[in-house]
Amino acid sequence: MSQQTILRHEVLKELDTGNLFDMVFITADRRRGTGGKIKRVSNWVKIIGGEQVSRLPGEFSRITSLSLKKNPSHGEHKTINIYNPGNPGDHATKVHWRLIIFFNGKRVLQ
Repeated sequence: MSQQTILRHEVLKELDTGNLFDMVFITADRRRGTGGKIKRVSNWVKIIGGEQVSRLPGEFSRITSLSLKKNPSHGEHKTINIYNPGNPGDHATKVHWRLIIFFNGKRVLQ
């Protein structure tokens, strides 16, 4: 019995499309020493950057606390942020992409 598989780089490409996905991953937090739990999410989407603020020519840009954000260094930490668009009250979740086990029903391979 063969199980369907998908490579990790294909998962990362699919996440960037903005389509809904199902995922099974393991939680981890080295700083707090917690994690190791298996988490399942269904119909979630990756958070892709902030929207650009449009302004008219000659209009001053407004600097707010929202525009001054901390750099999450996703590339360095090998993480992505995902959220549930069906329930905006849920918190966004940080996922270490090396700890993704299943993506859309397919086992993720290195």
